[in-house]
Amino acid sequence: MEAESGNKKFSLVELIRKIDVLPYAHEVNRYGLFEKSTYKFLAHDGTLIGYMLPLVAERFKEHSDCVSVDEVARTVAIIPALDTIESRNLKFKEIAEAWRSMNTFNILKGWRNELYVVYNPSHTPYLLVERAFSMLLGVITYGVHINGYIPPELSEDGKLKLWVPRRSYQKPTYPGMLDNTVAGGMGYPYGVFETCVKECYEEAGLDEAYVRENIKQNGVISYIYQHEPEVYNNEFGLIQPEVEFIFDLVMKPEKIPKPTDNEVQEFYLMGIDEVLTRLANGEFKYNCAGVIIDFLIRHGYLTIGMELEYLEIVNRIHRRLPFPSI
Repeated sequence: MEAESGNKKFSLVELIRKIDVLPYAHEVNRYGLFEKSTYKFLAHDGTLIGYMLPLVAERFKEHSDCVSVDEVARTVAIIPALDTIESRNLKFKEIAEAWRSMNTFNILKGWRNELYVVYNPSHTPYLLVERAFSMLLGVITYGVHINGYIPPELSEDGKLKLWVPRRSYQKPTYPGMLDNTVAGGMGYPYGVFETCVKECYEEAGLDEAYVRENIKQNGVISYIYQHEPEVYNNEFGLIQPEVEFIFDLVMKPEKIPKPTDNEVQEFYLMGIDEVLTRLANGEFKYNCAGVIIDFLIRHGYLTIGMELEYLEIVNRIHRRLPFPSI
């Protein structure tokens, strides 16, 4: 499926390839370039927990009391002495704050004072790091994305509608682009559902009782993103493995989301045809496009009979990540 926007058109699989960017092992040339152009970020027990760019590994050489950098093996490994979460948290906090104060990396200008959790082994918190700093480590980050929709049986014209927000024009990332009804990163110590409740109130003015009564978890999407594919020599190539927990929220016609913070400019109520057109025009933030496409598949608006690249789309938004996870 595809549509045109002026001289530019985006098929749905092209939109998915914009979020699941890192090459796969069967893409021999691209994967070979990735392997020789990056460092593996290892836990103190040798477990792979992230992918790091050389410019980040180079700066870590100055912190031998935290990591050891092996240029031959292409690894940045947390030293064995840091065998407790408390000791690791302290060292990485010191480094993050020092790099921020020295303007070492542009991405640290997006400092949030929000901690993300790195797991090792799976389900076990291993390290807490500042959200902006986590991008430099190439570790998995987690979020929630919520599709607020009016089902056909509650809609005036009998057709499903989605509430779609426009991101604030003042946001430092993707200003003015279309988004999911509610979305947010999963910061410590909030769990998945706690994050949903918090973000629904902060971004759309939806009260906790309504959310709890009407929300339903509907799976997860996962992918590995790079802002600039195959770029490994600057921050646009930072490797970002991401896991997004997906929820659907039934919105009664009288329940209208309202911007309550500076994240959202305004909300629109869109039918599926309009959503597809705006997807094809590239108006959605890329990972939000992935969430919308997942919604369309689950609700039967995108099937294998309608989409030649259906299998690739489904596979690429459910990428198996090679790290311990939540």
